[in-house]
Amino acid sequence: MKKNYRLFLLLILSLSAVFFTATAQLENSRLIITSGIDYGNLKQTIENSVSQMLYGCNEAVINGKSPSVSKEAITADGRRVLGALWRTSPMSCSVSTLERVCVLRPNDSGFQIRNIPVTMHNAPEGQQYQEIVINLTNEGKVDDIFIPIHQYSDILSNDLKVADFNRRQMVIDFVENFRTAYNRRDINFLENAFSDNALIITGKVIKQKPNSDQVLKSLPQEKIVYQNKTKKEYLDGLKSIFKNKKYLNVEFEEVIVLQHETYEEVYGVTLLQRWYSTGYNDVGYVFLMIDFKNEWQPEIHVRTWQPEIYDGRKLRRDEVFQIYDFALNRIN
Repeated sequence: MKKNYRLFLLLILSLSAVFFTATAQLENSRLIITSGIDYGNLKQTIENSVSQMLYGCNEAVINGKSPSVSKEAITADGRRVLGALWRTSPMSCSVSTLERVCVLRPNDSGFQIRNIPVTMHNAPEGQQYQEIVINLTNEGKVDDIFIPIHQYSDILSNDLKVADFNRRQMVIDFVENFRTAYNRRDINFLENAFSDNALIITGKVIKQKPNSDQVLKSLPQEKIVYQNKTKKEYLDGLKSIFKNKKYLNVEFEEVIVLQHETYEEVYGVTLLQRWYSTGYNDVGYVFLMIDFKNEWQPEIHVRTWQPEIYDGRKLRRDEVFQIYDFALNRIN
């Protein structure tokens, strides 16, 4: 009896040790900036702000609450975005020390820390590990949080002029925020992102029943049905999805950014979108025509969707919508 009791006690102590170790790892995630900023006090402020936000998330996951972050570390906008992401999925960071480069954002608009690993606890198995990007103000407060595309360096690694390099940073920033707006169900961001007269083309692949006629059997058994939607129609559909889908995750891959030859403020972005939601998944090419005339409030004038695979083969790049497929007379 005593032997069994000792084994039981040892088991309890072992489990407790594991729990407290895991808790300690979760509660302490410290940012250390390795390069990118030389201002001592501001560097320390940024490190403290990011570290405090991650601590707040880790502690909230353990306690089953919403994250608590002080006003000295996060702005009102940053708190709103964190709350929206949290409602989609609580997240934690299990890395105790994060050594990262501090990126200067264009037009002296603040700072950015990229590639912060987090676990999204509400995501299905296999999709829980993700990364986030944190934007900070010039004062070093967390101001925005979003999920990155994984071609940041590639998109900026070409031989670019300084003006184009800065604009491409803005393009990436906007596209990453656009992607995360779906994940955090941020209908207000999407309202502002689309111009009032935006051309929005949605699509779906429909399987057709094989025809008994031998000749017709050789024809494609799939067809793509496209629909032109107004901004209101598209956003109303999204509102219904945001309301009814318990889980939603949107990923962007294979991102290509192209500046218009004539209108330098207009960029075309082609990407492969992976849409995961409760009861429905799809993969397709999305094209965005984005106008940066107002750099503080870019506008999407065209958004299209096409399937990645059609009738058993992957669409070629020249079959995917791109910037020169659309007239620019819709841009004021």
